[in-house]
Amino acid sequence: MKPVRLILFSLVLAFLLTACVSAPSDWEGEPQPEVITLQITPAMEHWTTRLADCAQNISDFGIYTQVQSPADLSLADSDLILRLGERLEDDPYVAVMGVEEIVIVAGADVPVTALSLDNLQAIYAGEINDWADVPDARTGQVGGAAPIKPLTYPAGHELALLFKRAFLHDAPIPSATQTYSTVAFLKELLVLHPTGIGYLLQSQVPEGVHTLQISADELVASKQYVLAIIPRAPEGRLKALLVCLQSAP
Repeated sequence: MKPVRLILFSLVLAFLLTACVSAPSDWEGEPQPEVITLQITPAMEHWTTRLADCAQNISDFGIYTQVQSPADLSLADSDLILRLGERLEDDPYVAVMGVEEIVIVAGADVPVTALSLDNLQAIYAGEINDWADVPDARTGQVGGAAPIKPLTYPAGHELALLFKRAFLHDAPIPSATQTYSTVAFLKELLVLHPTGIGYLLQSQVPEGVHTLQISADELVASKQYVLAIIPRAPEGRLKALLVCLQSAP
C-alpha cells in the first residue's frame, strides 16, 4: 500500500504546484491602465470634447492634454499630436481624422451676403474701408456710412496663418487690425462693430452669427485636414481612439 500512497501524494503535489505556477499568468493577463499624452493646437481645442467622449468608452484609458502652439508640437514629449493642415516631411505616421473649413463671419449690419475674393483681399490689405466701396453692397440699410472693421486672429496664430495662406496668398495683415483669440471675443467684437468681418472654423460659428460666401475664379483652400500624428501605426487603445474620432459626427 505504501507505493500507492506515494503515487497519490505525488499526483496531488504535482497538481498543487501546477496550480501555483499557473495563477500568476492570470494576474499578468489583467488589463493595465494606460494614459497617453496628447498635444493639441489652440485652434483644435474644441476637439477635446470629442476626445473625451471617445476615451470614456475605452476601458482603463485616459488622456493627458497639452495645448501647444504649432511650433512647439513634439512627438518626443507626446504620444499623439492633433493639428490642422498638411502632412510635414518629418511626420512619421499621419491619419486624417476629419476636415474643418475656414469661413468668413459678419456682423449683423454687414450689407452683403457674399463677397468676391478680390474684395476680401482688399479689405484685409486696408485698401477698402467702407461697404459703400464694395459693389452690390446695400449700404442704405445701415444708414449712410458703413465702415468695414476687419478682425483677425493674432499674427502667428495657427488660424491666422491658414487664413492668409487660403485667402490672401500669404499677404500680411496690417498690424493695427483688431485681434481676437477666442470665438467668444470675436462674437463680442461683431456686436460692438456690426459692420465688421472676421473668420473662424465652420464648426465654431456661434449661434446668431452669419457667414459670407466667398466667390473666386481660383480654388480657395478653405478646407483643412484634421491630422493625427503618431510615432508609428496605432495599436490597441490608441487605435480605438482614432477610429472613434474618425467616425464621430
